[in-house]
Amino acid sequence: VLNRMDAGFVEVHTDQGIRGLGPAVGRFDDDHARLIGTNPFDILDMDVHPGIDMACWDIIGLALDTPVCELLAIDGTANREVPVYASGGVMWTYYDRGDGQPFGVDELIEEALDYQSQGFSVFKWRPGTDWEEAGITPRKLGEICHKLRDAVGPDFDLGLEKKGYDSWTLDECLEIAPIISELGFLFFEQPMGDVGPAQFEDYRRLKKQMPGVMLWGGESFRSAEQARPWIEAGIYDAIQADCVHLGITENWRLAQICAAHGTRTVPHNWHFSLGTVCNSHLVAGVASGHMCEFFMYPNDMRYGLLQEPPRPINGVLHLFDTPGLGARLIDDAAH
Repeated sequence: VLNRMDAGFVEVHTDQGIRGLGPAVGRFDDDHARLIGTNPFDILDMDVHPGIDMACWDIIGLALDTPVCELLAIDGTANREVPVYASGGVMWTYYDRGDGQPFGVDELIEEALDYQSQGFSVFKWRPGTDWEEAGITPRKLGEICHKLRDAVGPDFDLGLEKKGYDSWTLDECLEIAPIISELGFLFFEQPMGDVGPAQFEDYRRLKKQMPGVMLWGGESFRSAEQARPWIEAGIYDAIQADCVHLGITENWRLAQICAAHGTRTVPHNWHFSLGTVCNSHLVAGVASGHMCEFFMYPNDMRYGLLQEPPRPINGVLHLFDTPGLGARLIDDAAH
């Protein structure tokens, strides 16, 4: 089975010779002709494709000789060191693939120890998609959680996500929650999805079963107003809205709501390096900024587009004084 993701970039030109760059994922069907002659500085009042929004912020930063993260900071001071967590645990299997390589919990532990040796302090993993075939239950997964915790030690934070592209049932959540709570997991990521207020009571029941474990979610949010009920009700401890899907402007608005309610901003960051650049500027520039996801399975799509793709050092992305977003394409990006 082949998985496909269409991704690219948007470049916006000005009559002053400044070019802004932004990421684009999926279809790009914005009527961009209507924007000819507009001022990129009016981006707060424009309803545009997220890629154009981010490119305009790049232009503003270049024109003002200022990094975007500083423009986003209300007091003009951004946190230039953005913590990131190692996002992996995708390729491991419950079964022996017959290739002589580790599998099951041994494979998962090997991966976690690799990230730990690279200086990451947080590892988020997925619990696999072949539960029925492998006979896995939440309690059996809990045994894997115990072995993983024993291997990485008490000071290495762990996050658990939903089952691949499937949501957990409430009963499954309630069964695994006390286990990951006992093991000191940092967070449980949208195990039942972002369906809406109808599931708030179920999520409240879940949170009571895992004191000390944060509940993260919201990668499917496409506006600040969609996220607002979750924040005001105190359901999610961190919102994972992604600049690639919302743009910087709308995600900045969302981050202000988060800050007003003590909720963290932790962008979903799964697509490619240009998205990482935008998401890291957001986290650096907003008061609610906490950390950012960093996808750990590189390929040409994710790391081959930029001249200097962001690379964390000991689990931290360092943003420098480069104006705008500070991202530039390789010479043959169009090919």
